[in-house]
Amino acid sequence: MATEGRMAMPTDAAHLHKLNAWFSPSYPVGAFSYSHGLETAVSAGDVGSADQLHDWLSDCLWFGAGRNDAIFLAHAYRAEDRSSLSDLADFAVALAPSAERCLETTAQGAAFAKVTANIWGGDLGGLPYPVAVGAAARAEAIPLDLTLSLYLHAFAANIIAAGVRFIPLGQTDGQLVLARLFPAFDAIAAEAASATLDDLGSAVFRADLASMQHETLRTRIFRS
Repeated sequence: MATEGRMAMPTDAAHLHKLNAWFSPSYPVGAFSYSHGLETAVSAGDVGSADQLHDWLSDCLWFGAGRNDAIFLAHAYRAEDRSSLSDLADFAVALAPSAERCLETTAQGAAFAKVTANIWGGDLGGLPYPVAVGAAARAEAIPLDLTLSLYLHAFAANIIAAGVRFIPLGQTDGQLVLARLFPAFDAIAAEAASATLDDLGSAVFRADLASMQHETLRTRIFRS
């Protein structure tokens, strides 16, 4: 065989490769088509610069869907059976503040489940995105802290990519915004790893309203 005599890949490297594949823009979950309400905020003039995009995203991470998704992911990672995952899925869908945000998490979850099953096996169907990722990470024995941090990184990177296209911003400005958020990814991941479901909550009312208003936005590029 062509692989005979090759050294086995270190476990941590294998985990990183898998997570990088899952959260890559090329992994077919359709993330590029969602702006998480940012399109409305840009259209309304609330976000029009790199600094404003950073502040908007920081709030979404710390006080909105970023933190909530991380908590759901952590609980899905520890779920012992399908019934527990289903309960988490129902809760995650119930917390979606708008029809488009519900679509954002359920459609990406369904797409993630389909492609992941085709490549690595398992049944993740019917789970919102963070719940599906948490269950998949457990099945592949990928460390929870690493999964949480890179999930949040991907969450922010996708919204930044939407901002780069729609505000518009330069590619370098987009990367500067992302780099400024690196500490937040790890800090939120650390909190979420030990958080209870009672810790779930959101206080980003403008972002939630933006996602609702996006449903009737006259001209739309994104699905949310």
